[in-house]
Amino acid sequence: MDRSGVIDGIRRGARAIAIAFVASTLIPVVLGLLLSVPIGRVFSLIISTLLLQANAAFAGVGLGLNPVFILAVMISVELGIVLAIYEILDAFAEQSERVGRFTKSTEEKMKRYPILHKYGAVTLIILPMLPVIGLYSSVVIGWLLRWNRIQSIFFVTLGWVLVTGFLLLVALGFVQLIF
Repeated sequence: MDRSGVIDGIRRGARAIAIAFVASTLIPVVLGLLLSVPIGRVFSLIISTLLLQANAAFAGVGLGLNPVFILAVMISVELGIVLAIYEILDAFAEQSERVGRFTKSTEEKMKRYPILHKYGAVTLIILPMLPVIGLYSSVVIGWLLRWNRIQSIFFVTLGWVLVTGFLLLVALGFVQLIF
């Protein structure tokens, strides 16, 4: 790897960190300050979202936070992480010949299935809800299959809102699960 490639990789890494910081931390903290939510609770919800993904809704309710605030913070954290993951994956594709070859090969294979290439991103609604796949893997899957980025982000976020909203309803006692 040449010197300019290293510098570009560092630049892309810094950009990913900046995106994640602004959307996943700064926006929720500012929102918490505006709404007089204790900063410790805001950080607890952010960290819970990063670790527990959608299950952080239970942590937010346990912290006594407003459900709308919980949803807003969790969406902000989700968007920050999704955008940062895309940035990191793009950096790997540019820096690694092996990853670059893999993505080109995937693009060629996806051309054989125009319907999947055009509408495949819709399946990303379901993936954030699956325990094994979850949020982080759904972004990688959308990126690997070379689906439209805007559509992929939209559908991952829609799936995230649906699963988080459902788990908030469960945590608040509106939905009873029978086990």
